[in-house]
Amino acid sequence: MMIKPQIVPSEECLRCDVCCRFPEANSFLRPYFTEKEIRQALLYGIDPIHFSDQAGCQIAVVPHPAGEGFLCPAFNHETHQCRLYQVRPFDCQLYPFALMWNVERDTVLFAWDPKCPYLLAQSGEDMPPMWLDIDPASLALPASLLEQAHMVELRLESEDTIASLVAHPRLITDFQPDIVILKPLPRLTAALRDPL
Repeated sequence: MMIKPQIVPSEECLRCDVCCRFPEANSFLRPYFTEKEIRQALLYGIDPIHFSDQAGCQIAVVPHPAGEGFLCPAFNHETHQCRLYQVRPFDCQLYPFALMWNVERDTVLFAWDPKCPYLLAQSGEDMPPMWLDIDPASLALPASLLEQAHMVELRLESEDTIASLVAHPRLITDFQPDIVILKPLPRLTAALRDPL
């Protein structure tokens, strides 16, 4: 599964201090790797101890060597680069977009994460909604980014991506109230309810 192109410019990513960092070792935000993605990560030198289930799992993170929290073991905190960037997992490619269940867990939602400094700035804000005490739904992306989001949405609703997501439903997270919902994904929802 490939989501291209990357919506956030590379120079923005290299300045960011959000991605690939986690407040706790068991953070639900750790990226999920499919079996194929795990094999690729191993070929790129990621130690197999970071994968508890070779068929697919969230990566085990490591303590940040120069600060608090934890890092993805593929992330270099000094250069802000990823050893797996060329073969990064679908979960990482998708970010700052997200797939999550609604509160009732009966609909898959396509959303964007306002913790991404680039997307947040594009929405006209400079602090994530949880720090501003505002409703995430009040944040809006400019038309150019909404067009890119639509292209990602079309890819998410394609047959091959749906098949991969049905095979790896943990790529879809639980509802997160601080994530901005773009729209429901009815084809993906139906496929997850009634996998072939």
